[in-house]
Amino acid sequence: MYLIKNIFISILLSLITSVVFASTSVEFFASNNTEKINLQTAYEKLTGQEQINLQNSMIDVMQQNHVEQGKFEDILGTYSMSDQSITADNSERFNTSAKQDLPDEKIFSIAQELAINLNQESIVVFIPNQSTIGNITVDFTSHQPTISELVNIIHEKLPSFYNQAFSLHLTNKCIGFDSTKIKEIEWLNSKMHLEDVQKAFPQEKINIQYGKAFLVFQNGLKESL
Repeated sequence: MYLIKNIFISILLSLITSVVFASTSVEFFASNNTEKINLQTAYEKLTGQEQINLQNSMIDVMQQNHVEQGKFEDILGTYSMSDQSITADNSERFNTSAKQDLPDEKIFSIAQELAINLNQESIVVFIPNQSTIGNITVDFTSHQPTISELVNIIHEKLPSFYNQAFSLHLTNKCIGFDSTKIKEIEWLNSKMHLEDVQKAFPQEKINIQYGKAFLVFQNGLKESL
């Protein structure tokens, strides 16, 4: 009985330590790409002048709205468009300062302004709360796959729903599309199941955030994810 109890505790601890509750702040995901492209083309834009222009445009909007200094990160993204087609994007994620409290109305207004200025169909925002898991990130600690390797894993080990929108965080974006490794993959959606992701990536660290993700369109309308 003692041995069984110890085994149970060990299994429980391994499950607990495999899931990390990430710190929360408001996140804006934006791109300045205006055409349907694949991941390799998006990668080329990510490593070129387009990405510099994207970050500068986002900085202008944030400064005009008196948003405190936050953190930018270049990412590759894929998502479903309004016509249900799939495209890739060179994207920028902006995490606001945890010390600045932005009301939802202000967050959506900033997202709308970004969509207009960047000529985008919509901008994604993630707003933390305490009720729903809306963000799941896999931190590749045991093996960092290439972009192609990870896309194959997603198609083979996860339901098709997970192929429709995700963000890839790169370890080094300057060594070429085929050689670049992925340090994290991120999903924003309240319909995800943690068990699916754990099953697909049993050796990796899973980070979850409670919150809600929205698409914010140029006309101010928003759609929850």
